[in-house]
Amino acid sequence: MTAQLFVVVLLGIVLAVYLGIALHAWFRMRGARVVVCPETHQPAAVEVDAAHAAVSAMWENADVRLKTCNRWPERKDCDQACAAQIAIAPHDTLATAILQKYFAGKRCAICKRTIDGIHVAQPHPGLLNVATHETLDWDEIPTQNLPDALATHLPVCANCQVSETFRRRFPDLVTDRDHRPQPIEH
Repeated sequence: MTAQLFVVVLLGIVLAVYLGIALHAWFRMRGARVVVCPETHQPAAVEVDAAHAAVSAMWENADVRLKTCNRWPERKDCDQACAAQIAIAPHDTLATAILQKYFAGKRCAICKRTIDGIHVAQPHPGLLNVATHETLDWDEIPTQNLPDALATHLPVCANCQVSETFRRRFPDLVTDRDHRPQPIEH
C-alpha cells in the first residue's frame, strides 16, 4: 500500500466517523419537544436547531439551541434556559416519547383492549375527551397542551380512533346497530 493510498483511506475513515457523529446528533435532536418554561413554569413546545447540534457535535458535545418555541416571537430574546432540559434528557422531552410512555400498557376507553406500542407506519391511538365524548388524534393537540391533555383525556386505541374519526367526519355514512345477539325464530 502506497503512502498516498494510506492517507486517502485514513482521511476517508476520519470523515466517516465525523459524519456518523453528526448524523447521530441530528437524529437525536430533531422533532417537537415539550419542556417547562423557566419563566412561566408552564409547558412549552420547542424545536431544537438539529443542524447546529449536528455540526457542533463533531467538535465536542452537541450544542442545544432552539429553532422554534410556541412563546415566540414575543419572547424571542429569552436566554433559552429550557435547552438544558433537552441536553440532559433528549429522548424524554420528545413529544412522541411522552406519548409512547403514556399509551404503553393502557386500555382503550372504548373497546377496553390493551393498546399495543405505537408504530410509525400505522394509525396512532387517540385521546377521548371525557366532557364532550369526542376523540382527538394526538396531532390535533398543540404540543404545549400535551401534558394537560394527557392528564384530562382517556386513551383510545388506533382502531377505535380511526372508527370514531370516520363517524365524526361522515355521520351520514354510519349506521349504528345493536350488537346483542338476536333470538332465532322458528
